[in-house]
Amino acid sequence: MQTQPLISIVIVNYNVKEYLEQALLSLQRALRKYSHEIFVVDNASVDGSVTYIRQRFPEIILIENSENLGFGRANNIALKRVCGKFVVLINPDTVVQEDTFEKLLAFFEQQPDAGAATCKIINPDGSFSVDCRHSIPTPSIAFWKVIGLSKLFPRSKFFARYNLTYLDPDQTYPVPAISGSFMMIKKEVLDQVGFFDERFFMYCEDIDLCHRINQTPFKIYYVPTSQIIHYKGESTRKDNLDYVVTFNKALYQFFQKYYAQHTAFFFRWLITLGIVFRGMFIYSRNFLREHFPLVLDTVILNVVLLVSFIVRFEFHRGFYWKDFFNHYWVINFISTIIFLGSGFYLEVYPRHRLSIQSIVKVNMVTFTLLASLTFFLKQFAFSRMVVLIAAFGSLLFMMLWRIILKRYYRGDRSAWGKDLFSKPTILVGNGKGAAMLYQKIREMKDIGYELIGVVTIEENGHEFRENQIPVLGRMENLEKLIALYRVRQVIFSSEKLSYETILKTMSKISRAHLEYKIAPSNLEVVIGKSSIERLDDYPLLDIEYAIGNPFNRFVKRLFDLTVSIPGFILGLPVMLPVFLICRKKIRAVRIIGHKGEGITLYQAETGRPHSLLNLWLLFWAVIQGKLTLVGAPFEQENQHHPFTRYWHQPGITGLVQINQDKITTTEDMEKYYLFYLKNQSLLLDLEILMRALFKTE
Repeated sequence: MQTQPLISIVIVNYNVKEYLEQALLSLQRALRKYSHEIFVVDNASVDGSVTYIRQRFPEIILIENSENLGFGRANNIALKRVCGKFVVLINPDTVVQEDTFEKLLAFFEQQPDAGAATCKIINPDGSFSVDCRHSIPTPSIAFWKVIGLSKLFPRSKFFARYNLTYLDPDQTYPVPAISGSFMMIKKEVLDQVGFFDERFFMYCEDIDLCHRINQTPFKIYYVPTSQIIHYKGESTRKDNLDYVVTFNKALYQFFQKYYAQHTAFFFRWLITLGIVFRGMFIYSRNFLREHFPLVLDTVILNVVLLVSFIVRFEFHRGFYWKDFFNHYWVINFISTIIFLGSGFYLEVYPRHRLSIQSIVKVNMVTFTLLASLTFFLKQFAFSRMVVLIAAFGSLLFMMLWRIILKRYYRGDRSAWGKDLFSKPTILVGNGKGAAMLYQKIREMKDIGYELIGVVTIEENGHEFRENQIPVLGRMENLEKLIALYRVRQVIFSSEKLSYETILKTMSKISRAHLEYKIAPSNLEVVIGKSSIERLDDYPLLDIEYAIGNPFNRFVKRLFDLTVSIPGFILGLPVMLPVFLICRKKIRAVRIIGHKGEGITLYQAETGRPHSLLNLWLLFWAVIQGKLTLVGAPFEQENQHHPFTRYWHQPGITGLVQINQDKITTTEDMEKYYLFYLKNQSLLLDLEILMRALFKTE
């Protein structure tokens, strides 16, 4: 007969495989003297956590969820199965001391009224984590927390009640609530108050549980006789807008559950406004941090133009602000639009934001076009000298801040610096060639790559494990892994990857800041217009992928709407009656769409009388975003086609469609697909449309 374990450990994991390993190793050391069971609930991680835990810790009770259920729901799955006298809820990004459970068990024995407890929790830098014990967020306490006064006045017993920062972190005392990152609870208490409230996806579910414990004879204690390390924010970044929204939403849900009915309407709105303004502040801060080169360059451009106006008119009749706001502001506005348009078109933002050469090109384009306006449009003739002065001043200051930043700012001192001066990079591939390429890149000291790890094509990645190369996950989860690790560059090892697969993968990942390179196994193959970066015997081909360019996508969509909206509206008086008359002959057609999903189109029976009606219906599909004017051929859902893997949006016409008579083999079709993917532009789309029109006449 199996004896009841003394301690049951429950861990919810989400994409923190390496931290989870360290947490489990530290738990094993701390639990050696005690009977125990450990549950790990995985919330659909994409970093290979499940496979790794099964292989590395076969004794762990692993529960695998097919989706991210949130913190409370995932914990509840395991809590229904625990058998220990004490239940420990702990985050995967923690490391416990060897004496943690010894000290806490001794405390529970000495303090019979203790129903739950936590130890001292410290941050990775050794500082005290103020989140480990706190108050129940009543409306006033929550309000001071949301608007930030609790942080401004940490020693105030009035403002700082949420995190209890006025209390001594080295003393033992009962507290209203403790953090869900480490909670040791008597099972009898859980049986009495119940598990987590699943309305909370993440955050505040631990506060809600503590609030219910406080309504029993048991107390919650903070016990600093032992401590753990908590690597906060590894699975959730706290400077992230998602965190702010999720946390404050949970705080408001808690408020609604316990206090909304007894709180004045005015205070409810104050709390809501606090949540909104805090979210706006975090979003603005993150935007400036991520896009500060764009913002700084735009400010420099406008300030230099303004100073140029002052210099230009001060020498003649004097500069008056009312003249600027009444007449001259239009130059600033036009120059800003041209500057931003050319900056994104030339991919200065975000890909080459620190490149001096790129910013020179943008300024040349901007001021050349501005100069053309002043020469050809009389109403702007007054600003020729302004444009000349601004052309030199703007370029000088934009180059200057880049030179200073690169000279004196060391990117290896912070995560932000690494993102500026090195590119967080992942390698996609399998086999010995990919492992050798990874090692080669790591050995190069003079390139700006921060190589994070590899993404495998197949489950088997023993070449990487043998060389202690971190495996981040599988290729089918590449887009999620890119977001998780904030990747800015992807290198494909083509040893075991076809170019079709690489192009399909790239086309499905819609991230403007990403750069792609290929390390080819056959140097005779070159994809598109490429620049080559050589790592000794490994040439990396920088892929120019036109249809993936965000600016090209924007122009293409704008072109679609510019043509299809007038076409649909002009045809409305005639086609609407025809549609109503022929509606019985119109049938739904299912085709493969945007990213492999099914799309429903409506088409009349084939034949000359219905061709205009069909075109009118297709215009409506283009307006809806289901189709594009120029794209891939229609492929019905129930018909397998060998080129479905070449993803791009289906179109009314396209390069393949107008060249059907020239296509005799699959290789021919492949060439047309690849050509369009690499060379798509507005001019090419116009040419294809014109050829399609003349071909049908």
